[in-house]
Amino acid sequence: MPKPECEEALDRLFEYIDHELPEDEIHRIGEHLKECPPCEAEHKINEKIKRLVNKTGHDVAPEDLRARILTTIRATRPDGGS
Repeated sequence: MPKPECEEALDRLFEYIDHELPEDEIHRIGEHLKECPPCEAEHKINEKIKRLVNKTGHDVAPEDLRARILTTIRATRPDGGS
């Protein structure tokens, strides 16, 4: 079972990558990523995905699609998204 710090970091990862969090949260999650290899690996994978998607164009997905994708990602995690 992941630690609460891991759960928060993974749940907020896209917001972290997109710099959509307050500075104190960006700092806290960044510090966690430096200290937690599994979370940092997930972070690197998601950053790479974002770079690849950005290369394909700049159309913005509807918010409901983004929410469905995030729900699917969380549900398919080995820990069941919890």
